[in-house]
Parts: sequence; structure tokens; C-alpha cells
Amino acid sequence: MTQPFSTTERTESIMDWFQLHSREATWAGVVVVALAAGGWFYNRSKDLKSERAEKAYYQAQRSVNAGNMPLAESDLKKMIERYDGTNASTLARIQLAQIMYDQGKYQTGVDQLKAVEDKVGSSKDYGAAVHMVMAAGYEQLKNYNAAAQQYEAASKVARFDADRQRHLGQAAMAYLEAGNKEKARQIWTDLGADSKGAVAGEARVRLGELIAAPAPKS
Repeated sequence: MTQPFSTTERTESIMDWFQLHSREATWAGVVVVALAAGGWFYNRSKDLKSERAEKAYYQAQRSVNAGNMPLAESDLKKMIERYDGTNASTLARIQLAQIMYDQGKYQTGVDQLKAVEDKVGSSKDYGAAVHMVMAAGYEQLKNYNAAAQQYEAASKVARFDADRQRHLGQAAMAYLEAGNKEKARQIWTDLGADSKGAVAGEARVRLGELIAAPAPKS
């Protein structure tokens, strides 16, 4: 029967292995440390990038508050290019889209937000704002179906039920503008059924107007 190793023998065995495989052991240790350090530096760099992005955003915001829109537009574009993917860059895109709208460049403004729609569209932090501003741009472009879909998307990520209902009410109005009365009727019927809803009263009025409206002449 094989005798178990004593503590001393086990220690000597481990030391012998390290002496025989010192290079491999050293490199294994370096790799572990490097991986750990790499993770730390990555997270830290993300934090630093976010901090710098926020500073750059608020710097651009000063130009907006001062009414210097050309400078604000330039600052926001540079900030987005440099810090794309940060939360601050999303805010910058929303601000830039609004500046574009003020200049009548509605499609350009919408395109700014389409660039991040897939990434932040479902976010509880910025999703609703992105969809709402996009909807406003589509309305100006007379693309009411697209606007309605954006209002509905905003309702799905709204933090509060009252906001969700208001966004749906806006979607119904946009669908009506698009000529989709059935979709508008469906939304207003659902909203009006909630007696305690934020837009229940308005929904019933709108539904009544829709039902009472004369049918188009053939």
C-alpha cells in the first residue's frame, strides 16, 4: 500500500515542480496579472472617457445657453465624434437634433438619432427622449406613420405610466394624420377604458369625434 506523502514531502514536491517549470510558472503569473490589470485599465479608461465626455457636453451646452448656435453645433459634433458611445454623447445627439430642427434640417436631425436608436432606444434613461425627438422630426417631414411608431416606441420605455399614456395619445394623433383611423381608434379606445388614466378624458373626446366624423363621400 502506498504511503501518503508527508507535509514536508508535499512541499518539496511543489518546490521541485516550480524549479523544473519556473519559466512556465512565471509566464502564467504574468498572464494572470496582465489580464487583471487589463480589465482594471479598461474599466478605468471607460470611467475617464465618460467624465471627459460629460465635461465636453456641458462646455457645448454653454454655447447653446448663450445662443451661439453655430459654435454649439460645432462643439457638439466634435464631442460626439470623440466620445461616441458615452451617455453624454447621446445627450449631445438629442441636443444637436433639436438644433438641426431649428434650422429646418429635419432629416439631418433624425439621422443623428437613428445612429444610436438601436443602442439606446430600449434604455430607460434616454430611450424615450430619443424616440420623442425623432417623432417630432418625422412629423415635420410629414412622415406621420414613422412619427406614430416612434411615439409608440417611446411609450414602451417610459418610466412612468402617465408618460406612457401620453406618448400613446400622441401616437394616435400621428396615426390619424397618416389616415390610419383604425389604429387611432384602437389606441384611444384602450386609453379611454382606463378611468384613472392620465389621458382618459381626452381619449374619450377624441374617440367620440372620430366616431361622429362623417364618412368620406364616395
